Amino acid sequence: MICSNCGFLSADDFLRCPQCGTSTSSTGQCSNCGAPIDAERSLYCENCGAINLESASEEGIVCDTHIENRAIGFCVVCGKAVCEECAENFGNRILCEDPEHRIILDRWKVIHTFDFEYEAAMLYANLEQQGIEARAFTKLNPDITDAIIRPTIVEVLVHYQKFEDAQEILKALGLGEEDEENEN
Repeated sequence: MICSNCGFLSADDFLRCPQCGTSTSSTGQCSNCGAPIDAERSLYCENCGAINLESASEEGIVCDTHIENRAIGFCVVCGKAVCEECAENFGNRILCEDPEHRIILDRWKVIHTFDFEYEAAMLYANLEQQGIEARAFTKLNPDITDAIIRPTIVEVLVHYQKFEDAQEILKALGLGEEDEENEN
């Protein structure tokens, strides 16, 4: 598959380009929040964390805490699979029971998502060098639920008041265009 944004060539299909993070396509809408979603291939909505029932398997995904319960989504902060019993709704986004996650969503915005920690560290260092406080948050990758050890993704967050400044730095680094659709 070839990324439409950066031209990265991969032998495998991907939901998000491993090189630049661009989503491959958005052919539908999330039934929970209405955000664009690839209805055939996306396991969950990146905006709100709700499981995409059209692409989920028949057995469903189980809650990380209550393995007897079917998950309704993934915490948008840590990636933990949650059922109706332990899911918290925060501004139409799914969270787990960790109270710190409400603070993160209230004050911080994801500026970019990476598959590798070293990539996130480079952006983090650039932001800090420009005086923009940043946080790097590693979470479980909700796209892969059947692995014994779920791989992680790394999100770099900035305080919401510095988001526009951080976007300018992303653009200067050649990373900003694909994240404008993920501002929410």
